Amino acid sequence: MGQSGRVDRVERAARGGAEATVTPTTRRRDARRSRERLLAAAAELFAERGYAGTSLRAVAERAGVDAALVARYYGGKDGLYRAVLAADPVVSPVVDESDEGHEADDEARRRAADELAGLLARMVDRWENGPATTVGQNVFRCDLDDAAAAATAERVGERVLPLLRAAAEPPGGPDSELRAELATVVLLGIGVARTAGTLPALAAADPEELGVYARALLDTVLGRR
Repeated sequence: MGQSGRVDRVERAARGGAEATVTPTTRRRDARRSRERLLAAAAELFAERGYAGTSLRAVAERAGVDAALVARYYGGKDGLYRAVLAADPVVSPVVDESDEGHEADDEARRRAADELAGLLARMVDRWENGPATTVGQNVFRCDLDDAAAAATAERVGERVLPLLRAAAEPPGGPDSELRAELATVVLLGIGVARTAGTLPALAAADPEELGVYARALLDTVLGRR
């Protein structure tokens, strides 16, 4: 039996062996559920153990699916890891910096302010409802291998830094890249510290109150005040 047939058999077994009732719609639904379970389990384990410490067997066991499905849906560990980073619930949509030169200054500033407020709101929601995401933790990890470090740097470079550069005043001013990276440390570092619990006042603080302080820090770092 080939790989595809084996995986189909595993998915049917997960439904209780109802071989006779399998339809294309059922198969698509089961495949979607399996991918979602794998992605959720991988996000938890990569955050807990890091890239090197997470095995595909452990991901499959936590997801309750066969390990063969990782290769089928994500191509392997690197593909699964990139999918976890892509699904990060906090980092912003891609900011298209190529359009900035075509906007009026006031319009560009309003858009940048709105995007910064949206990013901060997602951060506050995460501080209240969950641990730091894999992207956030990876920025501060010293044990990342080259592949994980490169994937994280790419994701932050696509989804976070452009937004913060656009929000800086004046746009393109001195040290704009450094200021954007410092603002990234503020936003992501709060969540990592709360998850670690090593700073008790920070870990116990009300997320909305933290958001006020974080906004003041961001405005200072980005030259918005």
